Amino acid sequence: MSDEERKMAENSKPEPVGETRPVGQEEGGREVLLDLAGFEVYLKPGGGLRFGEGVVGPEPDLRTKDDARDVCLYPHGDGPPVLYRMYRGTGEASVQRTMEREGIRYDITVLSPGKVGSEYVKTVGHIHPVAPGGMWTYPEVYQVLYGKAHFLLQRGGELSGEVEDFAVADFEAGDILIVWPNYGHVTVNPGDSYLVMANFVARNFKSIYDPIRQRKGLAYYNVEHKDQSIFIPNDNYSRHPRPRLIKPRDWHEFGLERGTSMYSLWKSGRARMDFLTDPARYREVWAREGIRPL
Repeated sequence: MSDEERKMAENSKPEPVGETRPVGQEEGGREVLLDLAGFEVYLKPGGGLRFGEGVVGPEPDLRTKDDARDVCLYPHGDGPPVLYRMYRGTGEASVQRTMEREGIRYDITVLSPGKVGSEYVKTVGHIHPVAPGGMWTYPEVYQVLYGKAHFLLQRGGELSGEVEDFAVADFEAGDILIVWPNYGHVTVNPGDSYLVMANFVARNFKSIYDPIRQRKGLAYYNVEHKDQSIFIPNDNYSRHPRPRLIKPRDWHEFGLERGTSMYSLWKSGRARMDFLTDPARYREVWAREGIRPL
């Protein structure tokens, strides 16, 4: 990291998100039961998943270092060859028709530990299309199943380069994040172990990758500097609001509770997921969160 980058990094740090630290022992050669998933699935030592009987086990869609070069701070830096694995459309076979009827899908993603250069392994990032009604993009809901996550949320900047809002969620196993309508997002693994996260999402749209790719990532890069997680501005944007910290919370509006499997809450009928397919219905919830329509 150059002296100029260090200076920018020190001037752009949000509220502290803590030192990096080991968060698991799966590298010790044993499988780890991901009980927060809500069904039988195991994290294998090499980062893959093994699904139990009666569970849909899709083949993973891999994202390699080469796939992510366009959005990395150091596109030619050393790093893990496979950055993450996406298992789209998993869950118990017995509830797949119910998910289809509700228009939702349950996915699990595994991010490798490590860095590309000094930047933590991350997803390439995307935004969502506009839902019917034209005022809100589709939201998404995530739960950390294992490890530690930094969720980066950004509003605006794709066209003008002027970012309106940038938020960081420093979350651990059991925590639940809702990606608000009208925000793009990236997930970062700042830990020394695999990060496993699950998400529910509307199944009738495709994520949009090009706007973030064309800007070489979001407005900030999450890097390690002197054993600390810090944020460096991305010069491909013209405005960089100071990152603000999102704290973990329950989402009682939707029946979601920290520390409890959101899949199990949905399956039991205690949690509702219709906000994913009809965000306009929950405009008052978004307003309380300070989220404006398009």
